[in-house]
Amino acid sequence: MLALLLAVAAAAGSASAQSDEEIVRQGRQTVRDTKAQREDLDRAAEAAAGSLDAATAEAEDLIDALNKAQASVDAQQAALDEAERAVMDAEAIVSEAEIRISELEDELLATREGLREAVIESYVSFQAPTGTFSVLGSDPWQNAREEALAGFAAGSRIDDIDELRRIGEELERWRLQAVGAADAAEAHRRAAALILADLRAAVDREAELSVAAEERVERRLYEVQTIRQLDAALAAEIEAAEREIAAALERQRAEEEARRRAEEARRRAEEARLRAEQEAAEGRALAESVDPSDSGLPLVWVRGFEVHVQIAEAVDGLVAAMEAEGFNLGGWGYRTATEQINLRRSNCGASEWEIWSKPSSTCRPPTARPGRSNHERGLAIDLTNNGRLITSRNSAVFQALQRLAPQFGLKNLPSEPWHWSVDGR
Repeated sequence: MLALLLAVAAAAGSASAQSDEEIVRQGRQTVRDTKAQREDLDRAAEAAAGSLDAATAEAEDLIDALNKAQASVDAQQAALDEAERAVMDAEAIVSEAEIRISELEDELLATREGLREAVIESYVSFQAPTGTFSVLGSDPWQNAREEALAGFAAGSRIDDIDELRRIGEELERWRLQAVGAADAAEAHRRAAALILADLRAAVDREAELSVAAEERVERRLYEVQTIRQLDAALAAEIEAAEREIAAALERQRAEEEARRRAEEARRRAEEARLRAEQEAAEGRALAESVDPSDSGLPLVWVRGFEVHVQIAEAVDGLVAAMEAEGFNLGGWGYRTATEQINLRRSNCGASEWEIWSKPSSTCRPPTARPGRSNHERGLAIDLTNNGRLITSRNSAVFQALQRLAPQFGLKNLPSEPWHWSVDGR
C-alpha cells in the first residue's frame, strides 16, 4: 500500500525554463551569426596587408590596411567577449539549478517522510469503527484500520501526493536544465578557444604590419628634415601624412594594451576556475576519506562528546576541570562528511562552488570546507556553557578555557571562541 501511494510521485517533466533556454540559445546564435562577418573582415585584412609594401605605399593605403587589420582584431575580440559572456550565462544557470535542485531534494524528502508517517498512522489507527465500513467484518479494529486507510485514499492526504508529483516533476526539469546548461557552457568554452586562436592570428598580422609602418614613419619623418630645406610644402605634406599613420599606430598600441590586460584577466580567471574545480574534487575525495563507514575512524563517547580516541582523555580532563570551577560544558565533537556538507550548504550557499570551494572565512559563520574540518576527524569540539554557545572571548567561561585547555593539549580557533581542537584549526 505504501509503495503504491509513493509511486504516484514518479512522473517527470522534460522541458527546462524557457527564459534560461532562450539565454543559452541566443548565446549560441550570436556566436554563429558573427562567424561569416569575422571571416570577411579577416580576408579583407589579409588581402590588404598581403598586397602592401609599407615602406613605399601611399599613406592612405597604409592607413586603410591598418584599419582593416584593426577591424579584424576588433571583430574577433567582440566574438570572444560574446562567447565568454555565453559561458558565464550558462554557468549562472547551472549554479541556479544546483541551488534549486538541493532545495527540491530537501522538500522531496520531507514530503515523502510526511506521507510515510501518514500511511503508518492510518495503519495503526485505533479509532472506533463508524460508517459503512463497520459492517464489512466482525473485527472492529480491522474495520477501523480499513476505514482510516479508506479515508486516506479518499483524499485526506491527497495534497501530499499532489505535492510529491509536483516536486518530482520540477526536480526533473531543473536536473535537465542543469545538464543542458553545463553542456552549453562547455560548448561555449570550446568556441571561445577557437575564436581566441583566430584573435591571436589577427593580432599577429596587425603587429607585423604595425612594425613595418612604424619603421616607415620613423624613416620618412627623418627624411622630412632634409626635404624641408629643398621644398617646404612637400615636406609639410609628407609630414602630415606620416603623422596620420603615427596616430593610427598610437590608437592600435592603446587597444593592444587593453587587449593584453583583458587576456591577462582572462588567463587568471581560467586558472581560478580550474583551481576551484580541482579543490572541489579534492574536497569531495577528502570528505569521503574521513567517513567512518569507510575508514573505521576510532571514535568514542566521552562526557557527551563523540571524539577520536586520540583526544578522548584530553576532553574528559578538560570537562572535569571546568566542572570543578563551576562551569557546565556541553556541545558536540565528531561531524560526518555529510553533516559538514550540509553545514556548508547552510552557512556558505548551496551551489557546488559554495559548498566545495568558497573560502571558509566568507561563510557566516566561518565554516571549513568538506574534508578540511577537524570535526570530520573527531579532533575538534564545539563548546556550550549551560546550553548556550560560547561566543565571547571576554566571558568567564572562555577565560577559564583559555587557562585550562592548553594543559590538555587543546587550542582555540581565534575566530570561534567555542571551537577547540588539537591544532587550533
